[in-house]
Amino acid sequence: MKEASTPLAAETIPDTSIGPWPATDASSLARKTDAQRSRVIYGTTLFVVFVCAALLVMNAWLVVRARTAENEQIARANTNLARAVSQQIDSTVALAEHIISGLVFELERADITPDALQRLQPVLVNHVAEVQAIKGIFIYDEQGRWLVYSDASPAGTRSNSDREYFIHHRTNPSARTLISGPIVSRSSGEWVIPVSRRINDPDGNFAGVVLVTLSVKHLLSVLDHFQIGEQGAIALFGTDQLLLRRPFREADLGRRSTDTPLQQRFRASRSGTVEGRSAIDGVTRIISFEHLLNYPLFVTVAVGKDEALQEWKSASIYQTAWVVLLCLVVGVSGRHLIRSMRRRLVAEPQLRSARDALTEANERLEHLAQEDGLTGLANRRYFDARLALNFQQALASQTALAVVMVDVDEFKKYNDLYGHLEGDDCLRRVSQALRSAVWRSSDLVARYGGEEMVLLLPATDAAGALEVAQRARLAVADLQIPHAASALGTVSVSLGVASGVPQPGSTPFELLRAADEALYLAKQEGRNTVRVHA
Repeated sequence: MKEASTPLAAETIPDTSIGPWPATDASSLARKTDAQRSRVIYGTTLFVVFVCAALLVMNAWLVVRARTAENEQIARANTNLARAVSQQIDSTVALAEHIISGLVFELERADITPDALQRLQPVLVNHVAEVQAIKGIFIYDEQGRWLVYSDASPAGTRSNSDREYFIHHRTNPSARTLISGPIVSRSSGEWVIPVSRRINDPDGNFAGVVLVTLSVKHLLSVLDHFQIGEQGAIALFGTDQLLLRRPFREADLGRRSTDTPLQQRFRASRSGTVEGRSAIDGVTRIISFEHLLNYPLFVTVAVGKDEALQEWKSASIYQTAWVVLLCLVVGVSGRHLIRSMRRRLVAEPQLRSARDALTEANERLEHLAQEDGLTGLANRRYFDARLALNFQQALASQTALAVVMVDVDEFKKYNDLYGHLEGDDCLRRVSQALRSAVWRSSDLVARYGGEEMVLLLPATDAAGALEVAQRARLAVADLQIPHAASALGTVSVSLGVASGVPQPGSTPFELLRAADEALYLAKQEGRNTVRVHA
């Protein structure tokens, strides 16, 4: 309710009816008036400058904060993608190693005779047929000659004694599996990644090599399923060279890694996110890396920095432009006000009127900042603030706090069928129904976004929240809003309930996530229903 204005005190208005003022008194009054006017003008000037500076500082803070949040989101997405790719590669290499180990075991416990090799050949063919990532399987003797391989054609007199992996196994007694740099296969003419292991004779001497080649083409097709943008890149690195990269260029395969700060960071940690300029194409990217659990390889997933931050840049430019425009409006208005004040001294009633109007305008702006323009409910910003406040209060008092997520069922179909104007009216009516289901002044009904609403219920356990949710569902159902595209024939809502006593270290978003999961379950189970998070 608006307060009545206080009458102006009588002693503040000089009474001129008793005759002219003495000269000394008039001069003193003029000086006081001039001083008062100067103070008002000076204060107004400072106020305009302060408002503009505050708007600019707040805008800068919001832009920086949005940039930080965007970077964190990019890092999370990249990290999850890098982990998924590394697990995919790890399982592929593990399968190749498993096949190699089985073959080495068979070869080392029996004599390598033509008959034994002939029996192995169908086994090799079967392995290649079962595993798409494997291009070929080969067995070489101590001279590098092809004894048997997965192709049904005879090996002939070909030799792989000059291959890097063969030389390594011949000179190195280690029985560990070796993953080498990419090469062009002599059997298929395609790029492959060799995975090999040494064969020993009964005396422990070098007796040959078992080789499984992984198809680069197939691995690239696997990487193509991951969305990384036009400037993005996914790469697989060995200890000192590039094994695989998307986008693919033959010139990049086998590229040796230089000892750059970026590479040092990759090798220093098992996982992380960094920003750097690519030595291959010069694009600056945000790079997440993940080392494989069982092999000396690591995966990098990178998105172009400019591309990833494009949406943030556009939003920041528009936001800054509006703030600058607002500052110009404030500045021009302030200048006009100051010039007007210099022309005449504003009377006290006018000042009071202007002050009251400004206060009322601020109250209206504050109300508009908290209210959703379509439904009249609290908006998302105000809801987030109230959730944080109620969460801290519940944590301090160790009382329950409940959240009910509400979604209008089949609302997109409603919009498509009846049009957006009817859709807006539907949301308004549903909002009023939800508001009618909440009886306490401490409870809050807000529009969360789109056709989603949310109920915030302080000091409410799961049973109480369920009761409110059921009341809200029935209130919407009682509206009987026709909805021909719905199985019920009328508009309905699904609700997800979550309640709990906050514990130290927990966050309000965990409660929101629980309510959202319950809502998802309600939607899955047929809509027009309420589900409580377990």
